[in-house]
Amino acid sequence: MRRCRGFTLLEVIVAITVTGLALTTAGMALSSARSTVARIVTHEARTESDSRVRALLTDMLRHAPAAEQVDEPLLVVERAGGSPVLRFLSNGVREPYGTGGIWVVEVAVRDSVLEVRATPTGPDRESTSLTATLSAVSGFEVRVLDHASALESPTWRADWPIAQDRPRAIELTWQLPSSAAPIPLRVLLAPLERPRS
Repeated sequence: MRRCRGFTLLEVIVAITVTGLALTTAGMALSSARSTVARIVTHEARTESDSRVRALLTDMLRHAPAAEQVDEPLLVVERAGGSPVLRFLSNGVREPYGTGGIWVVEVAVRDSVLEVRATPTGPDRESTSLTATLSAVSGFEVRVLDHASALESPTWRADWPIAQDRPRAIELTWQLPSSAAPIPLRVLLAPLERPRS
């Protein structure tokens, strides 16, 4: 006759310890996976928001009203505080671009949020202003490309002193926490001249 033998106390303790280690490792792996997924989702959302703001600004900047239609400056770069404020007039806020009413667009960073605010002018002034934001932004900068003269080539400058004219191009740069180096948004506002021979 054979005797059935049970587990010893030592075998039970070893089994419980191994099971505990396996559960702890699985929990840490699951937690790490959730954290990675959250970071990826946050990065994708921030990248998508950045792309939308870039497209919006490009459309708005490319569709300026004719200087004869307005009494206000077409484009102004204010540098009173630490961060610049870009203010310009646009017909490119709502589709079809270039055919709608004139809007005043202001681009500035306030409390680490890049804000693009468009407010209608004229009879549409009663309409609601439109706002797009991009959070966690630092290092906002604006540069404009001056017109070339007969003797000098165009140069980048920090301000724009001509009220009823626009620069050749504009460059907006902001820093997002997830990107290593800021990628400037450059928008051509007027055709470039051919080099003089």
